[in-house]
Amino acid sequence: MTSTYRLYQRLTARPFGRQLFGLGFMVRAPYFATVQPQVRTMEPNLGVVRIRKWRGVQNHLGTMHAIAVANGMEAAMGLLAEASVKPGTRWIPKGIQLEYLAKVPSAVECVAQTDPADWDQPTPHEVRVRVTGRLADGTEVVRGVIPLWVTEQPKRS
Repeated sequence: MTSTYRLYQRLTARPFGRQLFGLGFMVRAPYFATVQPQVRTMEPNLGVVRIRKWRGVQNHLGTMHAIAVANGMEAAMGLLAEASVKPGTRWIPKGIQLEYLAKVPSAVECVAQTDPADWDQPTPHEVRVRVTGRLADGTEVVRGVIPLWVTEQPKRS
């Protein structure tokens, strides 16, 4: 279990812990602050964040910018990966492959998922994280895959 996942478990057991964890998440990975992800779920094989629509993520059409949604997908994937990676290993994204299916006129829930067997392979190996973005009414607006490269954690000297 990573220190990030342990911290999530400790904080979310307390009042306002999820919000505090979310702030820490943005401090640790400052680029995610550009979309202000609201952390919903962090557990093995599942990461969920909500990205609200506000002026800072709008495009020229008045809808949410496609790259803002991609950032939400990557944030959800990062939560999943930190909760799923086996002891002694680490992960790094190899890319992102997304299909934008519809305009995003409102907040979007970004969901990242894997299967337990995806992580139970000899290292190094690839894990293909499935991602989807849905509106509150269930409309899927984005879907894709974020491939991760999982390797042994380097030994500290």
